[in-house]
Amino acid sequence: MTSLNVPIQMRFFDQDQYGHINNVTMLRYFEDARVRLTASPIGKDPDHGIPEDTTFRGAVGELRTVVAHQSVDYKEQLFFRMDPVCVRTWISRIGGSSFTISYSLQEEDGSHVYAQGESVIVVMDPETGKSVKLSEDHKALLASLEDDVELDHAR
Repeated sequence: MTSLNVPIQMRFFDQDQYGHINNVTMLRYFEDARVRLTASPIGKDPDHGIPEDTTFRGAVGELRTVVAHQSVDYKEQLFFRMDPVCVRTWISRIGGSSFTISYSLQEEDGSHVYAQGESVIVVMDPETGKSVKLSEDHKALLASLEDDVELDHAR
């Protein structure tokens, strides 16, 4: 079980007229973390035939991954600053043809959580536009990025 803590450098234009980071920008931060998670090298897993430095993105090959659903719970205002903020991200569910990536936009040490969210990702065939079942290798790769962090859905 593992999660990835991705540092995000805020840009001045990420803030809105109220001086805090815009709600849509937080989805961009999640996107950056999602791309980095699926492109992260995974350790060797001989039980599933996974060689060293394999990535989920590389393993899906010509198949596409598309966002089918996203949700965000905004917890605390985040104001622009020069120091990075972190997005902790991990795989929280693996299904038949989809998987869920969870996020926590937070201070590196977790002392403040600004937003939490999830994206449901579907693997699809680019020629047919239809979903494709995750192979056992895909599931093993995703499982190596899985964590059981509990998101606080209270407002």
